[in-house]
Amino acid sequence: MSTAVQPAPQPRKLAILWMAPLQAASLFTVWAIGNGGETLRMWLLAAMVWLMSLPLLAGLEGALIAMMVFEPLRGFLRRAQYLFVNYSSEDPIHVVTPIVTLIAVMMLVRKGRLQQFWSTPLAGWVTLLGIIFFLEIFNPLQGGLFVGLSGALFLLVPLVWFYFGQAVNEKFMHVAMKLVVLLGIIGSLYGLYQLMFGYPAFEQYWVDNTDMYHSISVGHVKRALGTFSSAEEWGRYTQIGAIIALGFVAGAKQFRARVGWLVCAAALLGGVLLSGQRTAIFGFLVGVVSLIMFSANTWRKGFARVTMLLIPMALLFVLAQAPTDDELWSKAEDERVSAVLTHTQRGTLKPTEENSLQVRFQNWGDLITSVIPYRPLGAGIGAGSLSDMRTNPDSDLPPIDNFILVLAITCGIPGALVFVWILLRATWLSARLARTAESGTRNASINRIAAALMPVLILNSVFGLTFSIYSVAPVAWLLVGWVSAEALRARENERETLII
Repeated sequence: MSTAVQPAPQPRKLAILWMAPLQAASLFTVWAIGNGGETLRMWLLAAMVWLMSLPLLAGLEGALIAMMVFEPLRGFLRRAQYLFVNYSSEDPIHVVTPIVTLIAVMMLVRKGRLQQFWSTPLAGWVTLLGIIFFLEIFNPLQGGLFVGLSGALFLLVPLVWFYFGQAVNEKFMHVAMKLVVLLGIIGSLYGLYQLMFGYPAFEQYWVDNTDMYHSISVGHVKRALGTFSSAEEWGRYTQIGAIIALGFVAGAKQFRARVGWLVCAAALLGGVLLSGQRTAIFGFLVGVVSLIMFSANTWRKGFARVTMLLIPMALLFVLAQAPTDDELWSKAEDERVSAVLTHTQRGTLKPTEENSLQVRFQNWGDLITSVIPYRPLGAGIGAGSLSDMRTNPDSDLPPIDNFILVLAITCGIPGALVFVWILLRATWLSARLARTAESGTRNASINRIAAALMPVLILNSVFGLTFSIYSVAPVAWLLVGWVSAEALRARENERETLII
């Protein structure tokens, strides 16, 4: 004879206690909406911090996913807050992910993973670079401690993601790469909407008031931003997503999956073109060439495939006629898509004829000969940042658009050399991992994508500020951390094989 056991009913008091925090949050939300303005904004930002920190109770991966979702949307959310607050140059939304990142890294340290700071091939170098970043916060040559802390948000906080890359597993990296593809498509679709219909009122309000985004105009039109904070961020993010999607095309076993990833790659490439960022286009081409090389069974086959790809591309660059300045300026204000594509075509087909490129080379030459030698140990991690420009209106630093030179100015020649060594070493390690990975496995696909992205990160560091861009820098450091940890695991597997 069996007896049915009925579960004991939950005490009503416990249910009331469980509902109490939710009820309090609801009441506080109503009160914040009633007060409006700054109160509502601070409450919403606090709620974002709480929501992104909550997954840390279950593990690191959930919080990383939450931050990866937030970062590509940060620019849109920042502009959306002007629906109920007035414009301000100091925006507290920029401290949301740094707070969550600090909590996450403290959890890693609490678990006794102090060896993460030196155990993998690149960990010691990255830790040294992090120490340099930290010390440069207090450099008296910059505009003050606030400027140093502001610079740390752009440089030091993303660097922490290197240690996250060491701690995550293969499944998480696969999910994270898919997430970059998805968010890149969403951001690009919104960018297409901005080009076709113009900015909504709250975004136009930000454009009219911001004082640090002079490159938004293309001829008579304003380029789109998507959900991102700048066109550069949009271009870099979709560039990475397009290379990831092509990597999944090469690794997919089913025809349907290949077609789906190919459509995603095409959509993201469209986002790159609409962003008007020629460096992102050249970065995409470098990533495609690298992906072809690492996807081939032998180096000879890889070179043959790359040659077949480069020949028609070279003919295109030689024979195609680039649009002139007159063609660009002839576009009316309602021809946004056409104007941006004309700008992209001109900068891609004839990059050396761009005035901005020539000015950039001139600025770099002046920095290398006249500025960096007189500040060999750096002027502070915040030198050249937006906070430095606002607090030091007499600053004579020109736009740099070169992350390596930015490090040479902010953290000195030693900091720049350490960063270059980290990138070169990560590229070499990723290439070895891609060549030795077992074909057909998910891990092999991830390693090939990482190996294809490393040369892109080098190019974007020379012609851009990739490692200080909100949504791109964490992904870049995450990849470097993954490569370093994978190199250590591969080395340990080789040792075990030799012992056996």
